[in-house]
Amino acid sequence: MSGKADISIVGCGKVGTALGMLLARAGYRIAALADRDDSAVRAAAERIGGAAHVCPPDEAAASGQIVLLTVPDDAIAPVCAQLAGERAFRAGAIVAHCSGALGSDALAPAQAQGCLVASCHPLQTFPTVDAAVAKLPGAYFFLEGDEPAVEALRAAATDLGGTCVRIAPQAKALYHAAAVVACNYLVTLMDAAVALARHAGIAERDALAALEPLVRATVDNVFSLGPAGALTGPVARGDAQTVRRHSQAIAQADETLRAMYDMLADRTAALARRKISPDNETRTSQRKR
Repeated sequence: MSGKADISIVGCGKVGTALGMLLARAGYRIAALADRDDSAVRAAAERIGGAAHVCPPDEAAASGQIVLLTVPDDAIAPVCAQLAGERAFRAGAIVAHCSGALGSDALAPAQAQGCLVASCHPLQTFPTVDAAVAKLPGAYFFLEGDEPAVEALRAAATDLGGTCVRIAPQAKALYHAAAVVACNYLVTLMDAAVALARHAGIAERDALAALEPLVRATVDNVFSLGPAGALTGPVARGDAQTVRRHSQAIAQADETLRAMYDMLADRTAALARRKISPDNETRTSQRKR
């Protein structure tokens, strides 16, 4: 596909709207926008600007050389199947979704209609449209699918300032799990830390303020030294008595948090062994084989 393709967006949530805004700024023509929520699609059209045509999904699917299905994960396959059943896609068009967990095989009905299919997942967190617009440039985009479709999406993502990485379709679930652990579960972990502080009589506002410098320094250390190099604390020191004291105290406050703490302590112990001897884990794994 030569030049910058016309793009249709079906699904005008945070990611769809932000992609539309950024692609328009990068010189792409947003040919059509569609969403079952009339207020969402009109808000997206206003923010994207230009001559984006607000229309039903089947009309949008027929309008773009690239059709982005930026709908929730569980709606990707049904929406694609419905549009393919309506013969909405043009043969030769590129149909793509932005799910982290699903592969391009979710778009098989479009492929059967003569389309090229791919998935293109930006590895970032988008709590709002404005945050997505700010964070998408510079993000890593993980792509897989039909080669011409991947190359077209690579060009678009690069135009947004992204870094593109190929991934095997069968690896998508594990890749997305890694992202969830690093992002969503970090939030959950912070909620657990605040809950423990609350049990210690510390107000949430004070707990967050006190923990912020610690968390930011830890994250900096992880990315400069690696997880093993960044590890400090009682498990890393081999202070089993302190870990046991923690577990007993947490059990009196919240048994669910105690179970989580114990599980994390076990995982941290394995990391501490790797810190002491980086080859230890490899040798242990080889012995198990």
